[in-house]
Amino acid sequence: MSSPFLCKIRKTVVLFLLFVQVNLFAQTESGVTQFVQLNTILSDGENAPFWLTANRQGVSSLSSSNGYARYGIKINGNIGNEDKWRYTAGADIIAGYNQTSSLVLHELYAGISWKWLNLTAGVKENFAETRTSSSSMFAECNSKGEVFSRLYGRTLAELGSGGLLYSGNSAPIPQLRLEVPDYVDIPGTGSWIKLRGHIAYGIFLDHNFQEDFTSSYPGAKYGRNVLYNGKALFMKIGNESKFPLQLEGGLEMYSQFGGDFYTHRDGKYLSMPRGIKDFFKAIIPLGGDETTPAAEQANISGNQIGNWHFAINLQTKPVDIRIYGEHLFEDFSQLFFFEYQTNREGERKLTYYPWRDIQLGISVTNKTDYLKFISSIQYEYTSMYDQSGTGYNDPNDYFSEQMDGIDDYYNHSVYPGWHYYGMGIGNPLAFSPLYNDNGVLVFRGNRFKAHNVGVNGAFLKGEQLKYRLMYTYSENWGTYFIPFDEKKYTTSLLADIVYTPKNDWIFSFSLAYDKSNLIGDNWGAMFSVARIGLF
Repeated sequence: MSSPFLCKIRKTVVLFLLFVQVNLFAQTESGVTQFVQLNTILSDGENAPFWLTANRQGVSSLSSSNGYARYGIKINGNIGNEDKWRYTAGADIIAGYNQTSSLVLHELYAGISWKWLNLTAGVKENFAETRTSSSSMFAECNSKGEVFSRLYGRTLAELGSGGLLYSGNSAPIPQLRLEVPDYVDIPGTGSWIKLRGHIAYGIFLDHNFQEDFTSSYPGAKYGRNVLYNGKALFMKIGNESKFPLQLEGGLEMYSQFGGDFYTHRDGKYLSMPRGIKDFFKAIIPLGGDETTPAAEQANISGNQIGNWHFAINLQTKPVDIRIYGEHLFEDFSQLFFFEYQTNREGERKLTYYPWRDIQLGISVTNKTDYLKFISSIQYEYTSMYDQSGTGYNDPNDYFSEQMDGIDDYYNHSVYPGWHYYGMGIGNPLAFSPLYNDNGVLVFRGNRFKAHNVGVNGAFLKGEQLKYRLMYTYSENWGTYFIPFDEKKYTTSLLADIVYTPKNDWIFSFSLAYDKSNLIGDNWGAMFSVARIGLF
């Protein structure tokens, strides 16, 4: 990056922080936490080991040798004497070597909260909807624990492979986000029914990366000014204080819309509409009009993807048990178990088609003194093999399979696909386009099945030494359009250790290994040291 650009970044960050700390919240009680982190990966193989790069909010690199230095500041507090109104702000700057960019403004955001409602603007890390217990960005106000959670805690707690639609695998997308992050009681239900959710609009800012990455392949597409929409609504049934069983369920949906699209050979070849009505279409998926390609008119405008969630939580004295599941769908394909199909005579018939692309998992959390060095054990099965079938079959005038076939998850005929800076936003076991060496930003292996086992816990008094162990095995068939010549296999192992002495220092060490005919045979180590509360 050029020095004028670096100067501009520095000035922007300084002015932003001064504004937040001095002008806006001068009359409030505030808490400021700073942190620094140094991280390096040393490995051998075609790429850095999978679990040293996956689900780390895009703060990673596939290069076998890479590292970064990181500085961040978090500001939280109450407005006035009561805690109804609260504020938050933060910045996180990363300088690295062998990274996607040598200097990254990873986070820069400001937010305000009233009771249970948050409004945040900017670039800020978000986490998968139902992977772990939801926590408000204001929950640990003026606490070093909140920073630790973001640097290490969430990673240590994550024992699965990541959500199907949103996993925390990519860098955060700039957005304006209105949310109820924690479950809120519905009045009149006696705390037996709770709701939470969010709606957000944003923009993908990785157009320069896309253009550079695809430069070696003249026909490869890349996009500029692509817009983002996210929304989710979740319900919990159950009162934890009165009954040990709770049920959770919900729907999240995301879309890419608007944008201009290019190839190096042809230049700009398409602009998608981005008027007011298109912002509404992002919320309520509708077909395109005459300003969109024919496929968008016949189907849904934009890249629309969604995910059903469900979970059963059982709380007992010895253990907590959580059984969870997800189901991914594209547009309206596989939205439900059934769909109306039309034969050649124009007659319609309701056709059943079961959900086959799912993620199912179970986690057990230990609450006893027995085997107290084990905190949680989790098993997870993921299948994205079917994708509504291979195509259309019409033996009896009616299609015996769903009309919607070959969904090609995470890829799209118009949009570059469901990734940001080359890292998949969904489940990382589809292996991000950043792994491609042909200059094409597509997911080459979105049809896969996987098993994942994880365990975490702590040693030493006060849980100063924490660990996580992961084992992942996947089988990959490529895509329906370009299948692999033979099935690909990947086995990935990970061991994490994090030591937190009583002072403000944090030390971590990780070992990881891949055995794969898809991403290569890789092994390596990651070292990290951080200090929270620098000043």
